[in-house]
Amino acid sequence: MSEVDPPVKAQLTLLKEQSGVLEQSRKNWLDDSLVGSHLWKLNYAISDIGFLLATLDDPEAIKQGKRWVKLQQKLGEGIAWLSTIDLLRDSLSGSDLNKIANAVARLSLKPVNKCHKLMANPEWVRIRRWWYGYLQSLSPIDPTEVLTFAMTERAEHRFLKLRNRVLKHDNDKDWLKLEDAAGELKAVLSLHAPSNPCYRERVSLLSDIESHLRLWRQAHSRQPLLKLLSATPEVDDRARLSRSIAEIRRQQQLSAHRCKECIRKLLIKPRVN
Repeated sequence: MSEVDPPVKAQLTLLKEQSGVLEQSRKNWLDDSLVGSHLWKLNYAISDIGFLLATLDDPEAIKQGKRWVKLQQKLGEGIAWLSTIDLLRDSLSGSDLNKIANAVARLSLKPVNKCHKLMANPEWVRIRRWWYGYLQSLSPIDPTEVLTFAMTERAEHRFLKLRNRVLKHDNDKDWLKLEDAAGELKAVLSLHAPSNPCYRERVSLLSDIESHLRLWRQAHSRQPLLKLLSATPEVDDRARLSRSIAEIRRQQQLSAHRCKECIRKLLIKPRVN
């Protein structure tokens, strides 16, 4: 018996699913706001919502996408600090953590407080109001009715352009843009994928590229914060602790490099373009 292709989910269904992931990640973080991984997951859910909105290609969807991008920008530094604190907690002894506690709190206070303000009421109520109001205005249209050849071609062109740029120039800004381009192209092809084996193969490859890009971004975002922490009196005056922080930063540089190498190998696979 031949395998039956799964049905294509409408963008509205997928947007509601990602909204659920976002809401649960927010709740998990508010329950334990010392753990940064919950906000990283929330940030990924926002990105995935933005990629799906790009497949709708109408003025209101573009407006909603820009709103989510602005929220990500506001959360960005705080999320990076929380991720760095997770790393320090996993890498240092309890006594060393105590020595840097004041420095970490001082440096991260403002961006982390901004995250708390945005995730808690009443600000989140305002965000929910405009977002769920928009979702209620949508109807579950078959993606094949709204996805045009031009939209697919545009996503392909953007991804290919950034692929060639990062392979040639290795500019960090381009790597960050490539993450968005890979996610957007994956979202477009995913809506075609159930009825097209070639697209399914490419979606799988783009998912691998996107996963490694997200790991690279996490390691990349931690490095300047570790450097900033190293320059504080709490660290600079303690040679052994300073070496420990320097080694953690070196490991993040190595991790970022390895991620890039994995991504480069994936980018030159025949089916990626």
